[in-house]
Amino acid sequence: MYPELSDTKNKKILIAEDDDNIRNLLGSYLSVSGFEITSVATGSAALKALQRTKFDMAVLDIMMPDNNGLDICATIREHHNMPVLLLTALGEERDRIRGFEVGADDYLVKPFSPRELVARVKAILRRTQPDACNTSLPNMQNMPANYPIKMDWECKSASFRGHDLELTHHEFTILAALTKRPGIVFSRDELLDLLYPAGGSVVQKAVDVHIHNVRNKLGAEGAKLVQTVRGFGYRAAKADLARKEASGKNPLHKDLSNE
Repeated sequence: MYPELSDTKNKKILIAEDDDNIRNLLGSYLSVSGFEITSVATGSAALKALQRTKFDMAVLDIMMPDNNGLDICATIREHHNMPVLLLTALGEERDRIRGFEVGADDYLVKPFSPRELVARVKAILRRTQPDACNTSLPNMQNMPANYPIKMDWECKSASFRGHDLELTHHEFTILAALTKRPGIVFSRDELLDLLYPAGGSVVQKAVDVHIHNVRNKLGAEGAKLVQTVRGFGYRAAKADLARKEASGKNPLHKDLSNE
């Protein structure tokens, strides 16, 4: 379980939704819950707001008349690690996957209850606040010595060979789980349970998307440390192989098949 959200009053939420009724309703519910709300009706206004204010989270409608929510989410990911919740009337799996590809943390399919959105916002912020601790992933700092990927759970930071990795919360959680137990295979369902402990309708393909993004951020050499075990799931390379790979002495291409 995650700890309770300590203080909503200091949390700034950006809402970008072109439907006046929905935007006002969501703003009212989140305000009553103690959040500080900035509401805009267009993508361009959302981008301007992001330049002026440091938000703790963004709630973005995908279908807006100018810049859509996916483009804004991608822009946010270029500069920030704040969580992003997408609102969409598109319930197809490919549409949800596209949201994860650009770095969204979660999504809600319209129509939805405003209370559900408030609950989802609080859950996302609980997962991503700096002092959050998932009890199913204890002592992240106690990973194998000299492992080339370094994880710091308390600060939610990661690095590979001394270079910082700009990971989203979901990407960090997956990489932390894998590197905590090198060589152990995690199924997609197990990784989904770590990402969404409260459950939901997230598709298994979401894990593949997050893995793909992690590998891209690790670069060509680091990506080899995140291995696909076909038909089962994913694992991190064992510590001895990982150290040799990081030093360039023992390529792992025979040991894995990246998707």
